[in-house]
Amino acid sequence: MATLTQPSLSSPPPVTPRPPRGHGGDGGNDGRDNYSSGRTARFAIYVGMVASTMTFFALIAAMFMRRGLSANHDWRHMPIPPLLWWNTVALLLSSIAIDLGRRALRAGSRPRFRRYWLTGTALGLYFLIGQAINWRFLVNHGFYMRNNPASAFFYILTMAHAAHVVGALAALIYVSCRTMLFPAIPLNRNVMEVSAIFWHFLDVMWLVLMATFAFWI
Repeated sequence: MATLTQPSLSSPPPVTPRPPRGHGGDGGNDGRDNYSSGRTARFAIYVGMVASTMTFFALIAAMFMRRGLSANHDWRHMPIPPLLWWNTVALLLSSIAIDLGRRALRAGSRPRFRRYWLTGTALGLYFLIGQAINWRFLVNHGFYMRNNPASAFFYILTMAHAAHVVGALAALIYVSCRTMLFPAIPLNRNVMEVSAIFWHFLDVMWLVLMATFAFWI
């Protein structure tokens, strides 16, 4: 008579292979690793924003002091280049487009994300080119750094802001190229998030500079 054999109770249970960790992109990954790296990235960008804010406000304070101590009325009022207002509009629209792209990626729509992000990046490039045109406009009208304290501070503040824009724009371009050249690989959301945060910061800082130029330059 045949006997039925039962599996040994001491045999180990089957092992289910653990899925590989992701890269913090659109799909899932180890939530704790993603959260930890996201906190680190945000902390680093907030520290950079605080340092940049202190630098800009130190320059603005120096401008106010220099204007109040102008000897022989050497502070000569300078015209605001007309393109500067269009640059401001372009930067505001760029910030809106970047935020719409961030929201689209969170919703899982990569095509809308790419469309909005590329639009914001292009507007950022327009802003940077426009700044070079504004500097040329002032030079053509006789406003140099050495002959007028007002124009000197205008050049210093706008060039300092433009230097920050170059760095932030490099991050935006990196995200754009990353999504276009490697669409199948999940995008690291932390890079996208901190790039958007710093871009919005530069937008706010530019509005502060524009208010300063309008009332004090």
